[in-house]
This record gives sequence, structure tokens and C-alpha cells, in this order.
Amino acid sequence: MNPKAQRVVRSVKYFFVFIILGCLALALVTLITPGAHLSDLLKPADEGGLLKEGAWWQMLLIFGAIAAVYPGLTFVKKEVMIEGDFEDHRDTVINSFESLGYEKTDEDTEKLTFRLRNHFTRFMRAYEDRVTITKGTAPLILSGNRKDILRLASHISYALREDIGNNAPRHDDPYDFGDSGTGDGNTDNSKA
Repeated sequence: MNPKAQRVVRSVKYFFVFIILGCLALALVTLITPGAHLSDLLKPADEGGLLKEGAWWQMLLIFGAIAAVYPGLTFVKKEVMIEGDFEDHRDTVINSFESLGYEKTDEDTEKLTFRLRNHFTRFMRAYEDRVTITKGTAPLILSGNRKDILRLASHISYALREDIGNNAPRHDDPYDFGDSGTGDGNTDNSKA
């Protein structure tokens, strides 16, 4: 989908999410207010209602303005530095996603797409939980919700460091620079 069209779709989705959350909040406030009834939300203030006339339209305008800006602030791209290309670290990256509750839903030659496994969380995010990885050489580019991208990027970076660390040669002396302390670059300990 075109990025501009995708942003419009996200804005419309979030507009309705904000309306639903706003109505739930008002209903909750009405229910805990002594002597108030849910029908009071629909009455004007001069007839005993809880909201002044025109408040509903003002709330809709505010929700619309927030929904128009929200996707631009929330959905981002982030680079994750890797050594080599994606295929060198494919299993580590996929395992990182799966350990954080994602499942692979789509893959082509350029992108790998993941979605959350938890259906309730997906619903609460208006089904805007998709995270894509642009494959190829370094860096990997993650696209999706800012909070998820930051968490996934740090998790992948950590997993890649661990993966590289597990494949690195082991030394008994952590300060061994490979020259056996002679400073001549000779790594053969028998000549020292």
C-alpha cells in the first residue's frame, strides 16, 4: 500500500479508536458520579446533562486532529547495524521476534513481515501491529510502531552481539591481545 494511503487508513482507524475510548471514559465517569445516569450524557447541560451544548462536536474535532497527527509520530523506521547481510543472521533475527511474541506472516525477496501472536493486543492496537524488516546488506531497516521498533531493535542488537560473541575465539586471558605480551604480534606462545 502507498505510504500516504496507509497513513490515511491509520488515521481513520485511530479516529474511531479515540471515539470509542472517549465514550468509555465518559460512561465510566458518569457511572461513578453520584445521581448521574448514562442518559445524562446525551442531554444538554441546561436540562441536567453532564456536557454543555456543542461538547460532542468539539471532542470529535479534537479526536480528528489527534488521529491525523498520531500515525506520523508513532510509526517509524529504524536501522539495526549488522555485520554481513540478513541471511547471515536470519535465524537469530527470527528467534528474536518469536521470543517477543511475534510470528512471521509474510516474506518476499525484499521484506520479512511479522505480526503479534496475541489477538487481544492486536485488537487494542487497531490491527496496526505489523513490523517489517527490509532484507539485504547492513543495516537492517525495521518499520512499524515506535515502541515495538525500539524494543525489537535493542533485542536484535543484543542477540546479534551474543551470536557473534559465541562464535568468537575464546581466550583464557581477557587482556590477551594475540601477541603473548611481547608486543611483536607473534601469537605463538612457545617462542616467548
